[in-house]
Amino acid sequence: MGVLPQIVWIFLKKSVRKAELRRSMKNVHAVFKNKNFFRTMTNLLRKALLLSAIAYAASASAQTRADGLAAMQMEEWDKAISIYTALSKADPADQDALLTLSNAYLAKGDKAQALENAKTAFNAKSDAPLAFVANAKVLLLEGKSAEASEQFKRAASKAKKDINAHRQIGESYTYFIPQGSNRPDLTRAVELLTAALNVNSKDIPTLMALGYAYKEQGNGGMAAQQYELAEQLEPKNPLPKLMLAKVYKAAKLPAKFESYIDKTLGVAPNYTPALRAKAEHFYFGRQWEKAAQALKDLVSKGTEVNIEDEMLLANALYITKDCKACSELVDKILAKDPTKNYLRRLKAYCDYDNGEYQRGLNLLNDYFKTAPPDKIIASDYLYLGRLQLKTNGDTTAAVANLAKSIEMDSTTWPLWKEIAKLQYARRMNCEAAESFHRYYDSIPAPEANEAQDMYFMGLSHYFCKDDSLNFDKAELVFSKVTELMPQAGIGWWWAHKAAKYKDPSLEDIEADPTIALKYGHARKYLEPYVEIASADVEKNKKDLATAYQYLAYCYFVNNESDKFFPTADKWEKVETDAATLESIRQMREAFGKETIMPGSAPATTTPTPSGGGKGGRN
Repeated sequence: MGVLPQIVWIFLKKSVRKAELRRSMKNVHAVFKNKNFFRTMTNLLRKALLLSAIAYAASASAQTRADGLAAMQMEEWDKAISIYTALSKADPADQDALLTLSNAYLAKGDKAQALENAKTAFNAKSDAPLAFVANAKVLLLEGKSAEASEQFKRAASKAKKDINAHRQIGESYTYFIPQGSNRPDLTRAVELLTAALNVNSKDIPTLMALGYAYKEQGNGGMAAQQYELAEQLEPKNPLPKLMLAKVYKAAKLPAKFESYIDKTLGVAPNYTPALRAKAEHFYFGRQWEKAAQALKDLVSKGTEVNIEDEMLLANALYITKDCKACSELVDKILAKDPTKNYLRRLKAYCDYDNGEYQRGLNLLNDYFKTAPPDKIIASDYLYLGRLQLKTNGDTTAAVANLAKSIEMDSTTWPLWKEIAKLQYARRMNCEAAESFHRYYDSIPAPEANEAQDMYFMGLSHYFCKDDSLNFDKAELVFSKVTELMPQAGIGWWWAHKAAKYKDPSLEDIEADPTIALKYGHARKYLEPYVEIASADVEKNKKDLATAYQYLAYCYFVNNESDKFFPTADKWEKVETDAATLESIRQMREAFGKETIMPGSAPATTTPTPSGGGKGGRN
């Protein structure tokens, strides 16, 4: 009940109370003789009823029959119900509005209301052609399909040239789903609506109804044909153009869709459905710059903009990194509707991008406290973790949040590298090694630009003392670095540092000198290394001394004179320790005469790895 009808009802109830009171005081006769009282009463009632009628008429005129047709075409059932309800109240004898209201309820799935409005349509004017349609529709909704079909035939013969009646016959089948089926009888609907056009081939609502039936049937070509005919008849009407755009959208012809949307806006620049369709086309097509502009046009020009349109614009502004505008719009939306809590996440995201880390963290923490768990998305955990890191928060918690983001959205697996580098920087070696592996297990093969990160991965393994295979794993990674960057000495150097842990120890060789021949696992890495490092002897003097020492011993125990003596010469040039220089002299003299025993050449057996086992990174 509207406001004005309520006023009338209150006024009548008050009047009844007054009359009863006067009768109880036995002054009824005096009251009825008072002409001024009746005149005043009559005038008030007349004015109230007139205002009520004006209110309904205003409501109906604000939402016209054309608006109702557009709502039905665009399947905005609640809006259609509102419009046709207002039209039927403004004119209770408007059977066409009542029958369309019945269709809207049917489309929404409310069969009871559809039946009630069909009956109301019949009672509104039981001798009119549309009454026969209403009667047939009642039978159809009551499950009496055969009887309904006969009544529709009778209605068609009675309707003669009444195009509304013929159209309503066809539309009855457009929206009604028979028992045992999951969709309307669109073939029958098309047949009857085509017959309706024989009565009046230029009736826009009928052409649009037939276009809609074809569209629902999946016959895009015939749907477009009907909409094109309607467009030719009313070139200034934006609806046929919009529906043509939608047909081409469904047919996956984006260029055609965009062309007809632009034509629609050409005749109606502020037409909200077209502005919205264009914006959504670009937004869901991930054409972000175009989407942002189209959404700006929608929000600034549209005559029926809703809060969801503004929210979509806020998303687009964030995606296109217009964080200032996004933040301002979020504040505006939340001022109107604080329940749109999820927008706070966008503001927090923007704060991260704008360097407002603490405010962003506070916003996101508040969001996590109030948002239902099913509303939390992967990017929420991502930004929470990043904001925690930027504000020097709990690193472990931050890393856990980044990992949670990957868990919720597997497409964000590249975050594993970010996590790994964070762990590596904080000397969480074992954790970093695992995270690096999760990243590299997801790519087919690392490229040259990955060499530095793989180097960090190798170091993570090398210093992961909790893993008994740490040196083996480190060697594999460093050897991969040498493949990616063969001219860089660092991969060869660290591969040798990991590999030499496979060599027999000094104690092992002392116990069994014959296993000295097994010494040399790092040889394949140090030979390329010395070639590279020799280009700058002064810079690499210390490491070259270590490398030549190792290689000289390998060549000595394997009796490789062609390699031992040149290497010993190079070693001697970079060595500064007197005791070691004496060892080199002894090895020269002993070469080929006897197997060098552990201790006979000091510091030449199993050199201690630089930084090895110390927890440092050299």
